[in-house]
Amino acid sequence: MTANYQIWLIAALVLICIDVFVILRLILRKLYRLREYSFSKSQSNELILVASGEKDTCSKSINMVTYFKFWKTAIFDDIAMKRLKKCLNTRLIESRYIKQLNSFSKTSKAEAASYLAALGTENARIALQKSLKKEKNSTVKLYLANALADIGNKKSLPVLIGSLLKENKFYRSKVNMLIADFNEEFHNYLPQIIDSEFPEYKDLIIDFSYGYVSEELKSYLIQFIDTREDALKAIGTKFGKYKKCSNCIFSSDTNDKKALSCKFKGVVQSAFLCRRYKVLPASINVEDFYKSLVLKACNVLAVYYPKELAQAKYLSAEDVAIRNIAIKALANFQSTDKLENLLEFLKEEATAKVAASTISDLAEMNPLYIKQIVKVFLCEDKKETKIELAKVLSLKIEYFIMKLNGYDKEDSKRIIQEILSLGRTSEVIDFLNKNKDIDLENELVDVIKKSIIRAENIKHDFIEYLNENVLLKCDLKKLQAVVNKGPALKEKSSNKGLILILAASFLIVPVTYIIRHFDILTETPYLTLLEIFVLDFNFYIGYYAITINAIYLILLGLSYLSVRKQARMWEIKTDSFLFKKRILPSVSIIAPAFNEQKTIIESVNSLLNLKYPDYELIVVNDGSTDDTLNVLVRYFDLKRVDYLADIRITTKPIRSVYLNRSLPKLIVVDKMNGGKADSLNVGINIANKEYICGIDADSLLEDDALLKLASLTLDEKIETPALGGNILPINGCKVERGKIIEKRLPKNRLAKLQTMEYIRSFMAGRLGWSYINCLLIISGAFGLFRKERIINIGGYLTSSGIYHKDTVGEDMELVVRIAKKMKEEKQEFRILYAYNANCWTEVPEDLKSLKKQRYRWHRGLIEILTYHKNMISNPLYGKVGLIAMPYFSIFEMLGPLFEIQGYAMVVAAFFLGLLNIEIALLLFVSSVLMGILISTASLHIAEKNDNYFSTRELLLLILYATVENFGIRQYFNIWRFKGFTNMLKKPAGWQKLERKGFS
Repeated sequence: MTANYQIWLIAALVLICIDVFVILRLILRKLYRLREYSFSKSQSNELILVASGEKDTCSKSINMVTYFKFWKTAIFDDIAMKRLKKCLNTRLIESRYIKQLNSFSKTSKAEAASYLAALGTENARIALQKSLKKEKNSTVKLYLANALADIGNKKSLPVLIGSLLKENKFYRSKVNMLIADFNEEFHNYLPQIIDSEFPEYKDLIIDFSYGYVSEELKSYLIQFIDTREDALKAIGTKFGKYKKCSNCIFSSDTNDKKALSCKFKGVVQSAFLCRRYKVLPASINVEDFYKSLVLKACNVLAVYYPKELAQAKYLSAEDVAIRNIAIKALANFQSTDKLENLLEFLKEEATAKVAASTISDLAEMNPLYIKQIVKVFLCEDKKETKIELAKVLSLKIEYFIMKLNGYDKEDSKRIIQEILSLGRTSEVIDFLNKNKDIDLENELVDVIKKSIIRAENIKHDFIEYLNENVLLKCDLKKLQAVVNKGPALKEKSSNKGLILILAASFLIVPVTYIIRHFDILTETPYLTLLEIFVLDFNFYIGYYAITINAIYLILLGLSYLSVRKQARMWEIKTDSFLFKKRILPSVSIIAPAFNEQKTIIESVNSLLNLKYPDYELIVVNDGSTDDTLNVLVRYFDLKRVDYLADIRITTKPIRSVYLNRSLPKLIVVDKMNGGKADSLNVGINIANKEYICGIDADSLLEDDALLKLASLTLDEKIETPALGGNILPINGCKVERGKIIEKRLPKNRLAKLQTMEYIRSFMAGRLGWSYINCLLIISGAFGLFRKERIINIGGYLTSSGIYHKDTVGEDMELVVRIAKKMKEEKQEFRILYAYNANCWTEVPEDLKSLKKQRYRWHRGLIEILTYHKNMISNPLYGKVGLIAMPYFSIFEMLGPLFEIQGYAMVVAAFFLGLLNIEIALLLFVSSVLMGILISTASLHIAEKNDNYFSTRELLLLILYATVENFGIRQYFNIWRFKGFTNMLKKPAGWQKLERKGFS
């Protein structure tokens, strides 16, 4: 027995023991959790009896975690909670958590703050105040401030207000709202800070004005706006003599952050003045910060005191931003002459868009305004003004079309013709494609013919999108697709690179072999050389498998740490905290839908019932050929409305927007077909919120999934431009009205196998990458992105956008581009993954569909890595360039090419009689035993804090986690190899899966 043989035999035995240990621990933990759940339920029943007064005291003292769970549900009144508190050893618990406030761990300090808030004692309050005064970390300070706000003692106000000084926007924006919740008590405190020169206090007072109406605050806002010029001069005088400091390093959220450090002796600097060295940080502009406060004050006046802002001095202000806010204020009160004012502003380039939007709002509220708008439109000579008015009138296109059968049809024809001539074609095309009135159709055809004579450029829109029967009436016909030689050459060039990669992957082992055995090549028989080559290759594939599985094991360890931290932080986040104003970012959920009539209603119902404080749902119908749009319109009783989107990303045309005023969260957009990425870009243009949540229309979110995902932003003091959620197969689950009422493992074997795959991929991979801030993949089924970051990089990659390129991996490509841009701008950021924010989606249940999906995934990966090849091993991009990109290039893109050759060599070794016990053990250890360990450990992490599966289902998954390593995963790798070779062929498109719908 050779030494190597003994090593691999020992390794196999050790790994078998570890695998068995992990599996047994997983099963025992499941049984323990079931027992613990039963005990917890009985204890909860006892506590309910105590809280209701039916029982005097508990049979034994309860711990703080149990008490906190009751406290944060907020289902009991103060008297009931006092009864429950008798079951606590208050003095001991109070002492323990006051001491924990001094911990080195940020998680422990945040945890202690939350538990002390639940106790609510005077000692706890005083300890929290002391800790807040000395704490430096913004995220910990937020939890301390919230704890004081929960206790609600007005004596804490001076400490809370004082904590705002020299703090960053992340902290101030949230704590301002916590302070505002003191309402009358804070209003009474105002005289002590209202004349302060601290900009943080001015920001606080303006924020407070959003929810509290008083003459004192109105006067303050007006005075603040009116004295802006004098204040800006004073700022210029005060700070003009200071030099800019290029050495201060800042967090990346906004330009008014607190400096983290300065190279001058390593001191921490103020955000507004480096007093010690008489310099301002280079990225700080005090004037810009003050101007932002002025605009914020204007917005408050526009909402609560619109008449005050709609005065000539604001409507004619030199600052265009102030003028535009004043223009918006005109829509918020009754006035006889405001339309005339708006029409004047429509003629100015700087105010035209806002004026058009305000006019549209007025026309929506009062249709009588339409006649006045039409009169001005017909008489207007200035093209730019007519274009803006055309945008407003185009939203009422059906109104003018219906008048074509009326007495004033000539005016209506002229208006429609003018609108078409200005390029507003999509509304007319949409009407004609759905219309069944022949008389109206003939009238419109006549208008289209005349419009095309006046504006030849609009012909293309009608040819591409108009119904073929109507097209013939317009004397137009569909054109044959024109071959674009430019992109074809580019594709050919790209293929050359892939061919070189493919050739290199096949040559690397032979070249290595030649170098290693060069001295015996001419002397050894060919058969012997072949045998040596096959043996070498088998060892290479074994070592490769050990390497990649070792990486997975490291990621698993990091995943465990990440889950432990996330679980602790989630437990201390109460609904009362998360639902406070501005604690969590507002979110626009965008659900692209193409031929989703089977699942669309369930999905939309699910998304409308999410547990989240501030969100909207935008369903984008991507030119579906089935009944998707009509199903939505009928079920939710939607009406087509006037809606002017702020088009910041170029997309395929929008045909119409639908709303139901009784469902203000829901917006349905109908657009020309352009693909998923184009639909997401349309949704971004429509969106009004801070973050964008992309989700597949055939997926369902758990009601608190978005809450769990967005709450991660509270645990980072630097910007979080992207966050990803957990994906699980919905096949087999029971769904009613868009809600999963029973979670079950799929009945289909292939779907069961994918469940195990998803768990391993998300728990072992994405959690680990997120922990070291190298996460580059966020599933398109459920991802959260900062809107401005997406717009700044030009949106999702599409042929319609600025990059003129499509990709099937738009989700990963977007994350890579955001990371690339922020690294180039030297901005700090973290891309996060939430292990417990669950999205359930339908997975393929047949091999043909699964193969198409895997081809598409691998194609997307290759497109992204080749498109962003300059990032690979580039130190400019930090850990992303030096760790993440090389990993995905070597092990994910090129790995299958090498593995397929390895499988062939294993087969060759078998038939040549070379598959000895040493090689067999090596492959068994590296591919099978390590694979089982990774899969079962991933399952262990997934089940650590959640009960996704029953005991029987868990045992089934353990079986699948074992069986999949005996050929199944290797077979899937063949698909990845074919996905690579398919890149050399003509693109096959998205190859959308056929959906069965939810059961």
